[in-house]
Amino acid sequence: MADERFQDKALAKKDDAKMKGEEIDEKANPHEHKPEPKSPQAKAPLPSKALEPSPSESKAKKGEAKDAKAEKPARKMVLERKYTVNLMDAYAKPKYKRCDRAISLLRDYCLRHMKGKAVKVDSELNNAIRTSAHPAKKVQVLAQKDEAGTVFVALAQKA
Repeated sequence: MADERFQDKALAKKDDAKMKGEEIDEKANPHEHKPEPKSPQAKAPLPSKALEPSPSESKAKKGEAKDAKAEKPARKMVLERKYTVNLMDAYAKPKYKRCDRAISLLRDYCLRHMKGKAVKVDSELNNAIRTSAHPAKKVQVLAQKDEAGTVFVALAQKA
């Protein structure tokens, strides 16, 4: 019965290929992996000096990269608030799940109070919560919401 399913799938693939006008190898096993042939250009190694850009080219590329970063529009913050988030409910979970639960509580709290679409947690805040199996019971955070509805959450005071 299992063989019939495999044959049916192979036949269905062949029919699809015929409909698209692709060439089909009737004798080939559809479940067999075939490595792609290597092109002759890939075999010839290039000299190492040809790969290195000249100093003027590398400076130009660095300048282009800085321009690309500068072209990104800055996020316009619509709302900024400071909250003290209670994470005691995380202690209802076992020790190995508390940090995950604390982060999800923080995300839910920020979504509910800031009326956002998504929450981005700052790496310092994430590290402050996840440093041990005993996350802080309360955390002061600074929540900022941009035009798109994304809420960015960071530690309010750096200890």
